[in-house]
Amino acid sequence: RKLRDRIRASGPLTFAEFMEAALYDPEEGFYARPPVGERGHFVTSPHVSQAFGSLLARQVGQVWDLLGKPRAMTVLEVGAGDGTLARQILEGLALVPELAASVRYVAVERSEGARKALAEAGVVVHGSLDEVEPLVGCVIANELLDNLPFRRLRGKDGRTVKVLVGEEDGRLVEVEGDPPPDLLELLPQLLEEGQERPVSTEAPALVAEIVRVLQRGYCFLFDYGFGRDERPGPVHAYRDHRVLEDVLEEPGSRDITAAVDLKAVAEAARRGGLQVWGPLPQRAALLGLGFRTWMHGLRSRQTEASLTQSWRERTRLFSEGQRASILVDPDKLGGLQVLVFGTRGMPPPAAALGDRETG
Repeated sequence: RKLRDRIRASGPLTFAEFMEAALYDPEEGFYARPPVGERGHFVTSPHVSQAFGSLLARQVGQVWDLLGKPRAMTVLEVGAGDGTLARQILEGLALVPELAASVRYVAVERSEGARKALAEAGVVVHGSLDEVEPLVGCVIANELLDNLPFRRLRGKDGRTVKVLVGEEDGRLVEVEGDPPPDLLELLPQLLEEGQERPVSTEAPALVAEIVRVLQRGYCFLFDYGFGRDERPGPVHAYRDHRVLEDVLEEPGSRDITAAVDLKAVAEAARRGGLQVWGPLPQRAALLGLGFRTWMHGLRSRQTEASLTQSWRERTRLFSEGQRASILVDPDKLGGLQVLVFGTRGMPPPAAALGDRETG
């Protein structure tokens, strides 16, 4: 109703305006209530397996080493959700008391409901990156960029049109219009007939904020992405762990997402003076952080459990291994892409170097 009223009063919305309302309206938006997890609408890597946060804790430890083991270091998670990843990383850091004592964990999250969950996790919480002071340490964002509002451009009758959201007989419908020149300039080439491309101005803006915040250290971005010369695939929605083609129906009831132009994100980081490594697959990044070692430890616990523990514990450990393998499966979460940024003079971190056994 809110969206229909806006359209009737002011005309069709850009897709970014629609997406902003559908996802982030404080009362009716999809993220007004934390939607992630097995009981939610979709899962991300930390919800699939504890291994993800444990391995990122190892990366945080290496960052601490590379920075010279400072007495105070900040880990900033942007788009921190319900705090699952924060808890996993903090549990991993606790294994090294000197490191844990040095780290201040800060979370940025727009959703009020998620901010409450984060506060219960014992981390410093902000509603916006604007509130964060320059830091020494690292910035982490897992599956955030693909949820930033974007515009949609489409090839139609030999020209490029923008996709707007209008209203017809009480329903939200697609409307096509002429895009402004500055939006067309963001296209690497003309779109073919029917070809569509999401174009984001918010992703480069987020990188500019990271450039401001990151005084010295690294940034690790995990997301679904495409290269400049690749087709990004269609815009789609998620609800109840299912992909939905209709992104306009029942706004606020479903996630809206599209793959991210990783080259544009990397270029924004370079313009800001950061070094860039990647993109590389999540599989390679996690193998570089010691995924095989983590699995070896799990198998050792499975062997011990087979001798001394109940069948419930043996089953739990077996399931844990199955779930962890999803993180590095190229056809599953292992196919996510990772971009790593570093301030000038910093060497590449382990996640950027990839699988040491295969190069």
